[in-house]
Amino acid sequence: MKKAKKYLGLILAAAMVLQMALPVAAAGAATKPKLSAKSVKIEVGAKKKVKVKKATGYKITVKSKKKAIATAKKKGNAAFVVTGVKAGKTKVVCTAKKGKKKVTLNCAVTVTAAAADNTTPAANNQTPANQNQANPSGNGNQGNNVNPPAEPTPEPTPFVFPEYDKYSNIPVNYDEDKEFVPKGKTESLSFTGGSATVILPAKYDESKKYPVTYLLDTDSAWVRMGAPQVIYNEIGLKMAKEMIIVIPMFDASGDDDIIKSFKDDLMPAVEGKYPVATGRVNTAVAGYDAGGRIALNIGIYSPDKVAYAGAFAPLADDNFNDGAFSVSAEYKDSTFIMIQKGSSDNTAGNAPANYNKALKDNGFECLYLEMTGGHNNDLYKGGLYNFLRRLFQRGDATDSKSNNFVSTLNQSECPVNFSGITQRGRFEKVEYDTYTYDTPNNLRVMHKYANVFLPYGYDPNDTEKKYNVFYLSHGGGENAETWLVGDNIYGDYTHNQDMVNYLFQTGYCEPCIIVNPTFYRPDGAPEPEGGAMALTSIFRDELRNDLIPAVEAKYNTYANHDVSEESLQASRMHRAFAGLSMGSATTYNSAFFGNYDIFAWFGPYSGFFGRSNTYEQDIELMESMIKEYDAKGQPLGYLYCGNGTKDGALGGQKNFMQQAVVATDVLVPGRNFDFVLIQDGEHNMWSWHVHFYNCLKVFFTKE
Repeated sequence: MKKAKKYLGLILAAAMVLQMALPVAAAGAATKPKLSAKSVKIEVGAKKKVKVKKATGYKITVKSKKKAIATAKKKGNAAFVVTGVKAGKTKVVCTAKKGKKKVTLNCAVTVTAAAADNTTPAANNQTPANQNQANPSGNGNQGNNVNPPAEPTPEPTPFVFPEYDKYSNIPVNYDEDKEFVPKGKTESLSFTGGSATVILPAKYDESKKYPVTYLLDTDSAWVRMGAPQVIYNEIGLKMAKEMIIVIPMFDASGDDDIIKSFKDDLMPAVEGKYPVATGRVNTAVAGYDAGGRIALNIGIYSPDKVAYAGAFAPLADDNFNDGAFSVSAEYKDSTFIMIQKGSSDNTAGNAPANYNKALKDNGFECLYLEMTGGHNNDLYKGGLYNFLRRLFQRGDATDSKSNNFVSTLNQSECPVNFSGITQRGRFEKVEYDTYTYDTPNNLRVMHKYANVFLPYGYDPNDTEKKYNVFYLSHGGGENAETWLVGDNIYGDYTHNQDMVNYLFQTGYCEPCIIVNPTFYRPDGAPEPEGGAMALTSIFRDELRNDLIPAVEAKYNTYANHDVSEESLQASRMHRAFAGLSMGSATTYNSAFFGNYDIFAWFGPYSGFFGRSNTYEQDIELMESMIKEYDAKGQPLGYLYCGNGTKDGALGGQKNFMQQAVVATDVLVPGRNFDFVLIQDGEHNMWSWHVHFYNCLKVFFTKE
């Protein structure tokens, strides 16, 4: 009886405590911070203030998921301002902290193009298309034309003019004749005031509209120096948009006469014969030497005609007026100008630098590239390569260019040494049982482990906070300690750990869980038929059936502790796999080809070892998989391929990926794919360190 009373008393006491706690909890819920708007819609360049209500006593921090779309800046103690950068969608995450209490608030942001930019100035006064056809001379629509004038078609607003990045490294053999790259047809065109060589796209279709790039020439040197092959390669490898290339030779000799003939004779002749997408945003002009000077003047003083101008080693202008040298205010934000200077160019001398300085002094920022070399063909072609890859960028947020976030650092710039790290993550080991899946009739059990890096602040009890998971594989002869713990087999790689902590701490990327497994088998386990390299493919079953369930059942990932196949497929956009050397083969074979439905992000560094006897079979499989899963709503997040110009593993991976890009349209550089070469990079951790650095930024950037 006494025991019964005792238990009854405890129950009543607990009930009283619970009853007393309920109003407090309700009050706490009532005072929980919330946003004044859960979504905002703004135009490019516009700003929107969002208030954080009921935030008294809370410390507010704010971060945009995609700063290229919109930025977010704290305003006072309880608000932030969202600024539209370019068209697209992103999410702003606002974190409110008070003591141990943390509230995460999300604001969906949609940025639209500014309404004033929906048409180009040229489009507002274009002559209707049927009028041009009826009377090419431009003297008016004479005769009894019963067709009503066509409405001018609004030009699509350029998504974004090229970012002013400093990328200038030229890929190995970028100008070589590649058999698998299709070549366009070359034609001759006569016009009043001269003649021109016209290079058409390899898949030229008269029913399509193409942008046009004019390469100013004097004696067919562009063709003689092999520029057409640079053009074929860039378009074929999707490093540049499909376009019509026009290389004119003018009868006139003076700059002013050439510029007049360019506008009055050449452009109308091209637009009259070819299916040209007219308007300034579809028109580019470039040149070298004196042609570079002329192209630059066209870009500066005729911005209503061209939106892109490239000056490669431009010569000095005797009439140069640096005080008036700038793009007019009307076109300043929608004009791209690139100026190139050779480091040992004694012919152009300081003229390129002077042009750049004048533009900058007058409030216009151009892309200024100082590249190694003198006043010669190699310099001009290097300028052409850099110029073409930046032209005619338009579309929606999915068309963003990889160079907005992909680093091409030289070794001296590589982020190896970090200081000021105060927030360090921690390591745990996850042990699991797996099997020798290559022996289905005689499965052998194997006990293995993986190192798991948990970012600073990871709280196993905070189940509301979800983490992306980055599975990162070592190479041949290494182990699960290689990447982050540092095993000293081939060197001390602990600087990778410092880098991760630093990048997470500084907000370079969103913190994620990093898992370092090994594809090798423990001592005593049977070797597979085919040797160690066979493990790069066999590992796919262990990865899916044993490793991922062991990790994601334990930690707070987007699988939400549910490791069923349906859950892993639903959370694939929050899962990545990368690896170096043999780990690169593992990325291709076990993650991409073996588990594409549960991974969206892939980073093979330094190596490709085909599954089939020919590249064609692997390419067909890659294409069919991407198309099949894209149709199911499971798109490719990103395939980041990394290598070095002095890496012995470059050849196979480069050849395979180049042929894949040419053969299919499912890999789009800058949207879901990139092949990043480290200049002078070798088969070593320094190169892989940079690729890892890049992938931490690239991965998990799409919902």
